[in-house]
Amino acid sequence: MNFQELQNRLSQIKEIAVISRNAEIDGVICHIIGMVCRDDHTLQMLILQYDEAYREKLENAEIAVLTASPGEALTNRIEQRGDRDLEPTLRFGSVEKVSFGDLELTTNGGDSSKCGTKQWDKVALFTQFLLKGWSPVGIDTKDIGAMFLTNLTFTGAYDAIPAFDTEVPIRFAMRQDSTRHLVEMPVTLTVGSEYPDKLYFTDKISGEQHWVQINRVTLCDMWVEMEKTFANPRLKEQLSPEEVDRSKGEFEKLLSEMCPKGMCYPVIEYECEENIFLQFYSKGWLDAEPIHKNSVLGFSMKTEESMGKLGFKLKGDIIQEPMPANTVSIEAELFHYSQIGKADDILIAKNVYPDV
Repeated sequence: MNFQELQNRLSQIKEIAVISRNAEIDGVICHIIGMVCRDDHTLQMLILQYDEAYREKLENAEIAVLTASPGEALTNRIEQRGDRDLEPTLRFGSVEKVSFGDLELTTNGGDSSKCGTKQWDKVALFTQFLLKGWSPVGIDTKDIGAMFLTNLTFTGAYDAIPAFDTEVPIRFAMRQDSTRHLVEMPVTLTVGSEYPDKLYFTDKISGEQHWVQINRVTLCDMWVEMEKTFANPRLKEQLSPEEVDRSKGEFEKLLSEMCPKGMCYPVIEYECEENIFLQFYSKGWLDAEPIHKNSVLGFSMKTEESMGKLGFKLKGDIIQEPMPANTVSIEAELFHYSQIGKADDILIAKNVYPDV
């Protein structure tokens, strides 16, 4: 970055307003710096987040690299669990509305990025807020390089920052979002078998229990499904014969690498709670070393029936691991589930770290 670029970025800011409100949420220090109105009429709220546990993980990872200490061999299980992911806990990724008393602002997006002393535009922005009276209590002695800056952008066009009461509680209402929950429950899947009873599984972290009713397990020949797809008259109405042939050739090339002819993917049809979706893997794949390929094909399965034996919506999961067409028994795990819902509102009424 040079001075001209820095000057251009700073000149885009029309107005700033200091809020300087802090809280600690799930061990993460969250500091609302303030509001920014830019010359393109966008209005943003800036929030700094500092996760001490993330900083420690980052430091330990750097030490491990320097000392070249051997670790546990990487497996698909470790990779899927995210044991070695250096990801911070960020709490403002799915904010829908922000309220200051009677003032309610709706977000149309937001992003979070890591800070650093070499990111001069962020440093200059922080300096502007400091000159306006911002007091970064709670994070003033923390490492800036371990912080994340979240920008919440609000809907509408603004010529100025709306008037708001800095003394009232600030409420962050969340939108629907999907969260992943680890299970790792062994289960034997039998192709063509009856499953008369529900299975109960538990969130490994929270201990919350849920149920699943498996309706059936089948083997899907992806090559047969591909032929059905490319033989669909609707596709031929949308694409020329040359385009169909080209797309089919590209698909066949990718599929041959992932699921050779004669092999099949297991499909599990199941019922469970409305907002929950399950992910199964074979135990053999989970305990194997990861093989990363340059190309990936994603598949989603549509069940033949819309409703299951218990009267709930029938869902499907596909284990994207090629298996022989005569496979009967699969040692697998219900590895995790995704749950769609809203997180609790965040209410920041007063500073956890008072200004002294």
